[in-house]
Amino acid sequence: MPDLFNDTIRAMRAWRVWMFLGVQDVKTRFRRSALGPIWIVLNMAFFVVGAGLLYGVMIKQPMKILLPYLVCGFTIWGSIMASLTESGWAFVGAEGYIKQFCYPKQIYLMRNFIYNFVILFVTLCALIPVQLFFGTFYITGWLLSIPGFLLLAIAILGHITISAYLSVRFRDLPHAAGGILQVAFFVTPVMFPISMLKERRFDWIYQFNPFYYLLEVVRYPLLQGKVPGLEVYMGTGIYIVFLWVMAYLIARSLDSRVVLLL
Repeated sequence: MPDLFNDTIRAMRAWRVWMFLGVQDVKTRFRRSALGPIWIVLNMAFFVVGAGLLYGVMIKQPMKILLPYLVCGFTIWGSIMASLTESGWAFVGAEGYIKQFCYPKQIYLMRNFIYNFVILFVTLCALIPVQLFFGTFYITGWLLSIPGFLLLAIAILGHITISAYLSVRFRDLPHAAGGILQVAFFVTPVMFPISMLKERRFDWIYQFNPFYYLLEVVRYPLLQGKVPGLEVYMGTGIYIVFLWVMAYLIARSLDSRVVLLL
């Protein structure tokens, strides 16, 4: 425990290192690309317009409501999914650094966290023109979403910690997590409003789904310009506490063995 705690403190003090590495990962992804990170926004726009036209007809939702809902939902879901799948390679991909340098291993968790959140915010930029076009842009909503973003950040860092440590021991975990999350996607209100579930008395599908609370704590203020209900914050908080208890237990068990397992 003392070594894990001390390494975490050292990693936080070395913020310049993981900030630089995280930003460099984003730059590397788009190196020699003519549009760079703009491709993230364009891909989101193409997908949402196509999906919006199809689902708008199927579930009879007006585009003014559905398109912002899809942009916000897909953006946050993509960040959650990456924190549980791609982050599994945080230590594995940094094997050379870990074995050659004496930096604390938690730096590579923060590196992945920075990369994840940069992509999240760049993708979320697609929401602004959509809201401006439909006249549903609320500056107060974006300000009220800040606590939600902080809670989402804490949860994502917990996902990254659990996934990175476990994936060193179980290399198939990122692939398995991807398959499980594909199923979770269809029972999470990403593409459809919860009103559809309420009408069919399927409230339990989202009430016991922690991903719904992570989505709603950010999505609701962005789209409605109001603070979400207390149950959303409580659901998010309970999940975060459970998540970090698991993260602590897993990190304590595997931290000293990471180098040997790589």
